[in-house]
Amino acid sequence: MQIYIGNLSEMTTAQQLARLFLPFGSVQFSHIERDENTGRSLRFGFIEMDMQNAKSAIKRLNRILFMNSYVEVAAV
Repeated sequence: MQIYIGNLSEMTTAQQLARLFLPFGSVQFSHIERDENTGRSLRFGFIEMDMQNAKSAIKRLNRILFMNSYVEVAAV
């Protein structure tokens, strides 16, 4: 299942994002969207994990404070 994570800190890396989700299960994919010209973070990204663990992660992580930003977490 693919999960959208919005309102990320500009400093968040794909590795840090994956570590946030690891307590809920194996993360198959972690990606932060970046501007193709500047390389700067667009402040959102995606995680891929199995459906059961993804649902639990979405429920527990939506609107938590992560790296000084309250993140939005939702199924895609």
